[in-house]
Amino acid sequence: MLAPWKQFFETLWFLSCFIPVRKWRRVFRDKKLFGYRDKLVALRNHYHDLNWKNFRLAKGGGSLAFIVDNKYVFKVRKFQNDAAAATKKFMYEKRITDAIAPIVPVAVPRIDVCNVGGYIVYATEFIPGRIMLDLPMEKIMPHRQEIGETLGRVIYALFNAELPELSDLRPKKQSTDIGLVHSDMCSNILVNPDTMEITGIIDWEWAHFGSLWDEFYGLYRVRNKMRLTGIAPIAMWEYYKLRDSKK
Repeated sequence: MLAPWKQFFETLWFLSCFIPVRKWRRVFRDKKLFGYRDKLVALRNHYHDLNWKNFRLAKGGGSLAFIVDNKYVFKVRKFQNDAAAATKKFMYEKRITDAIAPIVPVAVPRIDVCNVGGYIVYATEFIPGRIMLDLPMEKIMPHRQEIGETLGRVIYALFNAELPELSDLRPKKQSTDIGLVHSDMCSNILVNPDTMEITGIIDWEWAHFGSLWDEFYGLYRVRNKMRLTGIAPIAMWEYYKLRDSKK
């Protein structure tokens, strides 16, 4: 699913060579292609010992992700006019994942933030797996019970963790109904395509201290395909089963 993005960007970059005015060509590459080739060159020069021949490319809401040899992921903001803002955003996600890695029952990215050729880069080891909702329904449905129960355990671990290292991120007005939530879990669930076990959850940039409604609504609302699986209600029931057993 990631290869077409690389081909798409390479094709547009080549076509941009025929834009006759240099200024227009630069604007097109920066605005429409997010400086893709410049960022690739900076990464290749910095991480020159890696195998870049068959890298893959993913395009997220705010970043380009370069996946190398199924071992490493390097994310760079699409627009990085403000290096301090890019650093702050990546460091926020690093704080979240560093805090939750020991407590959640699936893998999360272990992030390093560094400056590569003037670009602020989020670097992490690749978590094996495929985005669950990129797989066909006939692959997902026989495993929806196990997937939903695992998500329920993840949500329970997050929401009920004390996490003193993140205390400054909690709302000043304390509430017993507030806990850490991913809030965009729906499209960020990685699974082993052979066993359909959840291998990891990625993209924690929108994680915050909020209500359970935030989490379950985010799990359910983003894509119609997720609603059709019925996984979100299973996760919800697993969460409340755990909560009641603790009580």
